[in-house]
Amino acid sequence: NCSCQVAPAELESVLLSHPLIVDAAVIPVEDEETGQIPMAYVVRAAGSELSEDQVIQFVAGQ
Repeated sequence: NCSCQVAPAELESVLLSHPLIVDAAVIPVEDEETGQIPMAYVVRAAGSELSEDQVIQFVAGQ
């Protein structure tokens, strides 16, 4: 797990660069260990079977 600090807008930009994601929003959520972690809400393209794990792998690879 990365304890990197990344702005929500930056994460949204990465998410929106995925061809199967049509909309995304990232908000901070309280976390006991780190203080806050990002929570992403993603709208997949119609008919897409994009999984949560695939989204996480995509973001981690950027």
